[in-house]
Amino acid sequence: MNTITWGLALGTFVPILSSAAGIETSNQSIQSFLESDRYVELSYAQMHANVSGQLPQTEALKQQGVENFSTGNLINDQYFFNVAAKLQLTPQFSFGLIYDHPYGMDMDYQYQPQLQTGAPLLESGKLDFSSENISLLFGYQPSSQWNIYAGTAYQQFQGELEVMGENYSTLSGYHAKIKKSAGQGWLAGLSYQIPEYAFKTALTYRSKIEHKASITEDLYGQNLEFVPFAKTTINTPQSVNLDFQTGLSQHNYLYSTLRWVNWKDFKIQPTQFGTVIDYYVSLYPTTAKPFNLVEYKSDQWSAKLGLAHKFSEHWIGATEMLWDSGTDNPAGTLNPSNGYYGLGIGAVYKPDANYYLAYGINYIYFNKADLDSLNPFNSVTQNSTLSGVNNNYAFIHGIKFGYHF
Repeated sequence: MNTITWGLALGTFVPILSSAAGIETSNQSIQSFLESDRYVELSYAQMHANVSGQLPQTEALKQQGVENFSTGNLINDQYFFNVAAKLQLTPQFSFGLIYDHPYGMDMDYQYQPQLQTGAPLLESGKLDFSSENISLLFGYQPSSQWNIYAGTAYQQFQGELEVMGENYSTLSGYHAKIKKSAGQGWLAGLSYQIPEYAFKTALTYRSKIEHKASITEDLYGQNLEFVPFAKTTINTPQSVNLDFQTGLSQHNYLYSTLRWVNWKDFKIQPTQFGTVIDYYVSLYPTTAKPFNLVEYKSDQWSAKLGLAHKFSEHWIGATEMLWDSGTDNPAGTLNPSNGYYGLGIGAVYKPDANYYLAYGINYIYFNKADLDSLNPFNSVTQNSTLSGVNNNYAFIHGIKFGYHF
């Protein structure tokens, strides 16, 4: 089998997969580093989501003349751009660089139902996170079958959260801006391949990355200064990727990915917010419970299984199934879904042995998060609860260019 041709299939068809767990927007794949010889790739992807739900306070809204209780679409379109390069320095040593956006969210919620007096803003929420990640990899190949690699990751992270409205309970009017911070981590793994069977598997671990972030906080525009300013520690989560691919016949090929992300240990707890919560809990220890501004109940598991077919020397097509476990947070305007199922299709056009162009599209159907009563002593990701979650979905499509030189 032509391992260069078949090697394009794993991870090619949708360059970036936007996850429904946590704030992840990339599976942080290192597959470009496992390409043969010298290699460079560019990829671009776009996600369009239709995510909404029904507000619970219908009786109070009816008294104001409101008849539409839908949140409207909560998620803005998102765009991603990745770059990767790999150099085979000697037959035994290789070097790689990967630039991606591992974490992000662009939620902009504005509830302005039409009334006889106009369309007042009754509730709003903003959750905006972005990140940039550069991974440097060094690999050692003791034989043509084994590749042992390790490296470092430099990451920048920033974000903003703002909520307003009765449904956000005690958090209404709160605004936190996370200024850009930087942190370093590491990654390591190994890969084994049997080229004559187009077989390759890789196991990769990425460490958590610690950020010391400056966070400004205010309530309805008034700065919060209960205690002296101190930076907030934010640890983006550790993760493990297991990738597998094998040829089934001369023209058919199977590929898969299994991923685990440690979202359960992720939290954002700004200084002033944490001080207020701790004080309130000390006053009412029997009824109030401590909580973080952003937190998740469970770790994320996700999987992909795909089948590719080689139609000719120039064309490959594939179909893949997707699954994501979510993080088990109750349904709210800041967390309307809990994992997903998906289906993807894609094609690779290879006009020459040295380069290719791939396009893919995924349809994602989001699982409905569990409905729960509003609890002011839960994290903000659980506040502004929903009485119902709509049939939410997303389309993700992307294009990738790869070149061996």
